[in-house]
Amino acid sequence: MTIINPSENIESIISLIENAKKFVVIVSPFNDLKGWDKLKNSINNASQKNVNVFYYVREGEGTKGIEELNVKIFEVPLLHAKMFFTESEAIISSGNLTNRPDINWVYILNNKEEYKELISFFEQYIKPLAKPFNKYA
Repeated sequence: MTIINPSENIESIISLIENAKKFVVIVSPFNDLKGWDKLKNSINNASQKNVNVFYYVREGEGTKGIEELNVKIFEVPLLHAKMFFTESEAIISSGNLTNRPDINWVYILNNKEEYKELISFFEQYIKPLAKPFNKYA
């Protein structure tokens, strides 16, 4: 595991998205992507390259800035985890995608065992509770 300098956190997430070949999973309970055009562009570019992008948010918190993205949005009750992963890379973080100057940490998972543990956590605790977001509900 490698900890990233807080000023490089978003660039690490963008790089992960840009390197995806099959899928990207974004888990961020609270979101406000205003001002993060580079992040939004990387997400939409991934979708245009036939990379499936799945975005998990906290139930009831809305999808500020996410609805304009080409992603599948899911709501999860009481979600607080922050993680980002593809078919080959994974990051865990303390920060929400809210474009604020908070000091947050980002860990890049460097080995297969850490990656497997993250996927296992996601599959066991987050994915089963997820419901597709219906912005018209």
